[in-house]
Amino acid sequence: MPANYSIEDLKYWEDQIQEKVDYFGLNCFPQEYEICDHNDMLGYMAYSGMPAHYPHWSYGKSFEKLKTMYDYGVSGLPYEMVINSNPCLAYLMRDNTLCLQVMTMAHVMGHNDFFANNFTFSHTHPELTLEKFKAQAVRVRNYIEDPSIGLERVENFLDSAHALMFNCNRNFAIKKRGEADARAQLSRELSGRTDLSDEEINKRLNRTPIEPDEDILLFIRDNQPLLAEWQRDLLTIVHYSASYFVPQIETKIINEGWASFWHRTIMNAMEVPNDIMLEFFAHHNRVVAPHPGSLNPYYLGVAIWDNILFH
Repeated sequence: MPANYSIEDLKYWEDQIQEKVDYFGLNCFPQEYEICDHNDMLGYMAYSGMPAHYPHWSYGKSFEKLKTMYDYGVSGLPYEMVINSNPCLAYLMRDNTLCLQVMTMAHVMGHNDFFANNFTFSHTHPELTLEKFKAQAVRVRNYIEDPSIGLERVENFLDSAHALMFNCNRNFAIKKRGEADARAQLSRELSGRTDLSDEEINKRLNRTPIEPDEDILLFIRDNQPLLAEWQRDLLTIVHYSASYFVPQIETKIINEGWASFWHRTIMNAMEVPNDIMLEFFAHHNRVVAPHPGSLNPYYLGVAIWDNILFH
C-alpha cells in the first residue's frame, strides 16, 4: 500500500502529539522514530526490537518462522515496536496510512511514559540499553571468532544459558540480603533449636546459597569454579538480557492498556480531520476488541485503566 503521507506530515503530527503529551503531564524520554519496511520489522521482531544483538541460531529460527507466517498470510505485523531506551526508539511501518502513523505515534508516547515511570523498569538503565546490547554483541562475536573457543562452543553454551535465562529476580522491591546478614539471621533462628544437632546446625549454616536464590545464572557464574572467563561473561550477558526483557513480559497487559488509553485520549484531544478520525475509530475499535477464546492485552489493559479512572 503506497504511503499517503510525507515526512513533513509526520513531523507536524509529532509536534501536535507532543503538545498534548505536555498538556496531560506525561513524563517521557526524548522520542526517536525509525520508519521501516516489512523485512526490517521482521528482523527487529526476531531480535525483540534491538538494533544490535548477539548472534544465536534461535533468532534466525524466529525470523524464518515470522517471515513464513507473514508470507502465507497467517499473521500480520505490528503497527510499531517501542524500545525501552533513553532516548526511546520506536519503529513505524512504512506502509501505515497517515491515520495509523498518527495513532501509532500517540500510542508510542504512552509506552514511553510507562517505561520512564513504572517501577518495574527502574533497574534497566535505559540510557545505556542500546550501547550495552551493541557491546555485548561485539563480545559474543569475538568469542565466536576466537580459534580457541569457536562458534560451536559458544552456541552450545548459549543454548544452556537460554534454558535458564528467565530464572532471575523478578521483584526488585525485595532487596536481597548480603551473605553475612543472611547467615547471621539463620544462626539466630537455629540457636534456640533443641531438635537439631550441632552437626546439622553447622551444615545448614555452611550451605551455599544460604537462602534460595532466584538468579540461577548468576549463582552458577559466581559459584562454579570450572567455568572459563568467556563462559562467565556469556552468563552475565544472557542474564542482563533476561533482566531487561522480564519487566516487559510481566507488564504486557497494563503497558499496552496505558498506551491504548493515551492514544485514544490524545487523538480525541487533537483537532483531527474527519476522514482521519473516522479511520482512527475503525482501527482503535479493532485493536481493543475482545478476542473470544483468547486474551487481548489491549482490550483488558485499557479496560483496567478505564475502571481505575471511573472509580
